[in-house]
Amino acid sequence: MAALLSIALFPIGLVAVMQTQNVAVKSQRNAELYLLALTEQAAVNEREVLNYAQGAARVLANSIELLLDDPEQCSALLRRAVTGSDLFSFGGFLPLDGMMTCSTIEEPFDFSNTETFRARMAEPSPSVSVQLNAPISGIPVLIVSMPVYASDDSQTFLGYVTLSVPHSVLRPPDEDEVQESLVSLITFNHLGEILTTTGERDAADAVLPENRSLTNLLAGERQALTLMDRSGTERIYTVSTIEPGQVYALGIWDSSAGLALQTQGEVITAFFPALMWLAGLAVALIAVHRLVTRHLQVLGRQMALFTAARRLPDAEAMEDPPTEIRRIQRAFLRMTAALVRDEASLENAVREKSVLVKEIHHRVKNNLQLISSIINMQVREVASNEAKQALRQTQDRVLSMATIHRDLYQTNETGLVDVGHLVQEVVGKTIEINADGDPLDVETEIEGIWLYPDQAVPMSLLASEAVINALKHMPAAADTRGRRFMSVRLTQLEDRTCIFECENSAGCGEKPTRPRGMGRRLIQAFATQLGAETQVNESDGRYHLHVTFTASEFAPAPGTF
Repeated sequence: MAALLSIALFPIGLVAVMQTQNVAVKSQRNAELYLLALTEQAAVNEREVLNYAQGAARVLANSIELLLDDPEQCSALLRRAVTGSDLFSFGGFLPLDGMMTCSTIEEPFDFSNTETFRARMAEPSPSVSVQLNAPISGIPVLIVSMPVYASDDSQTFLGYVTLSVPHSVLRPPDEDEVQESLVSLITFNHLGEILTTTGERDAADAVLPENRSLTNLLAGERQALTLMDRSGTERIYTVSTIEPGQVYALGIWDSSAGLALQTQGEVITAFFPALMWLAGLAVALIAVHRLVTRHLQVLGRQMALFTAARRLPDAEAMEDPPTEIRRIQRAFLRMTAALVRDEASLENAVREKSVLVKEIHHRVKNNLQLISSIINMQVREVASNEAKQALRQTQDRVLSMATIHRDLYQTNETGLVDVGHLVQEVVGKTIEINADGDPLDVETEIEGIWLYPDQAVPMSLLASEAVINALKHMPAAADTRGRRFMSVRLTQLEDRTCIFECENSAGCGEKPTRPRGMGRRLIQAFATQLGAETQVNESDGRYHLHVTFTASEFAPAPGTF
């Protein structure tokens, strides 16, 4: 640890180098600001000319609207403005159709076929552009354009007032003003179009930044950049604003001459801070890994293995961990042991409870079968047919409940019962016991629906009572004009809505009266337990029972756990 700390403290001796770097950065920034100030000074002539031209164009744009219907008066106004200043060579009003009739020349001129006409009319805004060969004067000029709007409605665009400024009136900067290190001074507009240069245009193109347009120089926060020009020479570029959003000045400086040399930072001053940072980072990473990270990785793997496979961790897996991490590991070991014990106890309790519940259902089934046998013995001794019929119906209900409890203790699911299987079996046995021998067409469409016992039991009993009730009130074959049939359906929709339907043939002719007997009362009682809605429809020789309920989650009784 002492050796690692010595390595970490060693770069502190290089703080003086960092201070030197700070001084170099400040000196470079000051030099850049000075070059930027020189750029603004060199472009002072262009700024004065353009400001004057835009002011004149703005005044003409506000005054010319009333004279648009009189080209002679309009042209006279423009001639007075142009002849009153030595800066302008031409002035005119460019309407939306491109046919200029109001200008300082006598003949009208059509500008509608020029390259930039449509673009300028589509997006009206003040602008400054260049024409190296002006269509009227034939000389290089700057064109200052100012949009004209109707005075009654500022949104109605009428055209442009344009003033031409010859390049000859733009005085190049004096060498004394900008030093000998200035290579070129270029003015350009917001579209990246070069307006003026201090030398030949071809020479200016050669010293522009390589792989970077003029508009890209406006994107960053810095206004002084060191870049390679198109000839491969390193230059310093400074950008100054002449007219915000419209015209800018670009100063191109020789990076190896005069004051520009001060902007070059020393590489060695940046090397030592990087070395100090790398050394400190290496020391910190090694120390953290040896003291913390590798032990936490071991502890993390132990947690993952315990979570995935309940594998108890090895207490000796860590090699000499710090005291705090050793305490965490010991607490984790105690927690895993307690969890394993608790889970084993819970599994035993669940298994015992499951066995007890199955035994209860088994004994209930046996007791119900015993009751059925006693009822059967009673049936043999009863002489009255009505009494025998009543006992038979009671025996059927008891056997239905016994069947339900048998399936409850035989199921392997966690408390869920396949009520579709229960209903299928109960319906089959009920029809088998209660059929009177006459031909009967039975159609079943029963889906496998899993319910908790608090709904499965009343649903199965309701199905049994519905079949018994249907067989009881179904007329004999000799009393019907068609076939005797019964249809039982149990389906479940996507929203957990369950639908039970029982339909059977009914007698023809006069509609029989159906007293509200035991079967109807039991069906209504079971429907109430299900929270179901029942509908009964009897017409055209059919009796139809429709029950709708929602499969719900199991809710334990109050006070139970």
